Amino acid sequence: MRAAPVIEQMKLSDKAAVLAFLQKAYPENPRQSDERFWNWHFPESPYCDPNDLPIWLAKTAYGRIAGQLASVPVEFNVGDETVPAIWILDMIVDPDFRRQGIAKKLALASMDFCPYVLGVNTPKQHAPKLLVSLGWKIFSKIPRYQKILFPGNAVRELARIGPLRSIANAIGAPFRRGAKRGGVEIVDAFDPAFDELWHRARRQWPCSISRSAKMLDWQFRRQPDKKFDILSYSVDGELRGYAVMFFRKPGASGVIEKAAISDICYDPENADQTIDALLRAALNLAVERRVGSVVTDAIDERLQRSLKHHGFWSVKSDLQLLASVPGNHETVYDPANWYLTRGDSDISIFEAPNLEK
Repeated sequence: MRAAPVIEQMKLSDKAAVLAFLQKAYPENPRQSDERFWNWHFPESPYCDPNDLPIWLAKTAYGRIAGQLASVPVEFNVGDETVPAIWILDMIVDPDFRRQGIAKKLALASMDFCPYVLGVNTPKQHAPKLLVSLGWKIFSKIPRYQKILFPGNAVRELARIGPLRSIANAIGAPFRRGAKRGGVEIVDAFDPAFDELWHRARRQWPCSISRSAKMLDWQFRRQPDKKFDILSYSVDGELRGYAVMFFRKPGASGVIEKAAISDICYDPENADQTIDALLRAALNLAVERRVGSVVTDAIDERLQRSLKHHGFWSVKSDLQLLASVPGNHETVYDPANWYLTRGDSDISIFEAPNLEK
């Protein structure tokens, strides 16, 4: 009888074996096993200690990797406290080793490492049932919103046929009225003003993930093979809010099918005015680039209300937010207390690159 795999915290010396495991586990997604992407994603993330990686491996006696749970460290704001937390991004077990309790052991190792553990997944995955059995709580769906701008560009079948695409886009004209950006400009860096904005903004929500300038820079400026557009809104020289947009690569027909508002944050002073300015600017930029539609995910009542006001519709999404925390259950497990955007989950990170290597 072969010995059961042993759970170990990953060391950097395991990297080659881990990348080989990921290449086999995700043959359709080479980005997962790309060394440059992996380095950026884990040891180079802002709150990560390369000598204390929040990644756990199931290893056989012969050194074969049978499973992995990977996460990144984040700052989790709960009430007036900021506590270290980990955000689980990937948990996978080799088919040869399933039904041996490996996933459970990996999850328990992560919970022993850090008492605050967060994640996003879908009901179609196997992990939620397991995590709930270990005391995790699935406490919210993550609402998704979409606005169609150029119907002919948004629907792949129409985009391939020029005349039909033009007709469909003409029909959509009333829904994409242009507007001036008014106080919003495109910037190319996250300077200390973004730290000051977050210090003011975080007081609005009992639960949130910190948006420090270094965290934003890591995700939206240093992510390999991706370009994001940063929209900043200022009043009298003070940064009052920002939005980050991601535009997909043009498809075979030469049109951009979809863009995403990956993140958006606003000062509590004149919040509605700030959100309005940022959404107008984001939509205007999408119209300039003739994007089929704009999509975003959000848990925040004020932001959700503004999205609807700007013509976004709620669309189907299976994403759900779950957590395991040692206390403050009433606060953490109430979605009304949360501020969460597309940038908080792995949805933004795992979107296909929009730059050529």
